[in-house]
Amino acid sequence: MRDLVDIYVRLSDEDRDKRCAADESESIQNQKSMLINYCIEQGWQIHNIYCDEDYSGADKNRPAFNQMIKDCEERKVDIVLCKTQSRFSRDMEVIEHYLHGKFLEWNIRFVSIVDNADTANKGNKKSRQINGLVNEWYLEDLSDNIRRTLRHKKEKGEYCCPYAPYGYKLDPEDKHHFIVDVPAANVVRSIFEMYRQGMGYIRIAKVLNEKQIPPPCVYKEMQGLNYRNPNAERITSRQWKDNTIYYILRQEVYTGKMVQGKSKNVSYKNKKRIKLPKDQWIVIPDMHEPIIDENLWNDVHEQMKSRIGTGDKQFKCSDSEINPLRGIIFCKECGASMWRMSYQCADKRYKYYRCRTVKNSEGLCGNVHSIRQLDLENLILREAQRLSGFYFDETQINLQQKQSNSISAIEDEQKQIEKKFSKLQNSSIQLYKDKLSGLINDDQFKLLNDNFNEEINRYNERLELIEKELERLSGEKQSKLSREAILSKYKNTEKLTFELVHELIEGVYVGEINPKTKEREIEIHWKL
Repeated sequence: MRDLVDIYVRLSDEDRDKRCAADESESIQNQKSMLINYCIEQGWQIHNIYCDEDYSGADKNRPAFNQMIKDCEERKVDIVLCKTQSRFSRDMEVIEHYLHGKFLEWNIRFVSIVDNADTANKGNKKSRQINGLVNEWYLEDLSDNIRRTLRHKKEKGEYCCPYAPYGYKLDPEDKHHFIVDVPAANVVRSIFEMYRQGMGYIRIAKVLNEKQIPPPCVYKEMQGLNYRNPNAERITSRQWKDNTIYYILRQEVYTGKMVQGKSKNVSYKNKKRIKLPKDQWIVIPDMHEPIIDENLWNDVHEQMKSRIGTGDKQFKCSDSEINPLRGIIFCKECGASMWRMSYQCADKRYKYYRCRTVKNSEGLCGNVHSIRQLDLENLILREAQRLSGFYFDETQINLQQKQSNSISAIEDEQKQIEKKFSKLQNSSIQLYKDKLSGLINDDQFKLLNDNFNEEINRYNERLELIEKELERLSGEKQSKLSREAILSKYKNTEKLTFELVHELIEGVYVGEINPKTKEREIEIHWKL
């Protein structure tokens, strides 16, 4: 049987030889042609050809690459073939993890034909590791050069992002410069004016939604920009929200300043963004036409300072306590987060949650009734105690003991079959020796050998089933041990804490009150 091969090709730079974006670059076509011919020469059978175009060799989220790795893990192929090792990855961690780790475990051979990397050649390992280091150094140097170049451009006031901020558009004659986008700019001015007149974020969002003015993400789509909204499937993503208003009111770009460098990647390998302190931002004044004049900007930001501590301070808790439910309460009807609010009655402050969509846009969500935070806390605490009590119930403990007994019984069976299997193999070898020495004839050998093979195949099938069952039971046991360790910490807890909630719960989804039963459905999604 011929070896099955997955061919992998990749190109990271934007291709100049494409006629249109959907075409394959000439480099990709050449890689494929070279690798297909190599497979023909070696007598290998091609299982699939995977292509990632315009992806960096350091990117671990390449779609075709990850599909190929899935093939390897499922043992669908025998060989992974690339033009060079760097096409597979420039990340030394990935090279070590797969080429010198998982591929050995999965019995997968890696071959790259230009730099002669071949995991079937043990003496080839050091050169593969050196190649991996050189490729990683190349990425690091390239990243540093790009970062320095971008910073130099930003310090000159050149804009370095693909989309202009809402209210502006990129100058067709100079993509590093803004020109005013009149319809959007008028909306920005109205937002600042409404805030100066005393409106809060929620009220401004409602006014814009009532006027059916498209929010920034929808407006970009309407302008034909190649922009994808990651939350486009949510109806609430196509509405103005209070946090959008909050963001716009704090953008100095509307005063004519070019403001960049507010955040950076953790490293060239880790794309997570971290915020930088304001004194590290790159701020260049008078780089484009302002939408907001200095007086309006100052008036708005003076009002912001004066409103701190009042009802307009929507993005911070008004008290010093840690809210145990922070970030986990969602509306079951529309999926939006629910917003914690409060009101004063006599000498006591009451806290409650309300759907954020209802606050921002009337009529989009039917979950109009609020729910007290104390009621939610009591419900979650009762459910956590019930879950813990159920798990440590004697019946559950007996079930866990039965599971442990099942594992032991299956392991005993596995040992017995392995012993029988070993004896059969020895008998099969002896049978062959008897044939060679003339003790049995060909017909006797064939009959006995067929019987041995049938029995060996039967034992093999049973051993495979046992291994799968042991893997399943061991996984369940490990999961239960982890669950037991977590629940035992909160077995007798009487108070809901932030730590308890966020270790046990993914989210709490609050539905609308049923008009007939006067009850509301509340779902707790546990992490356990």
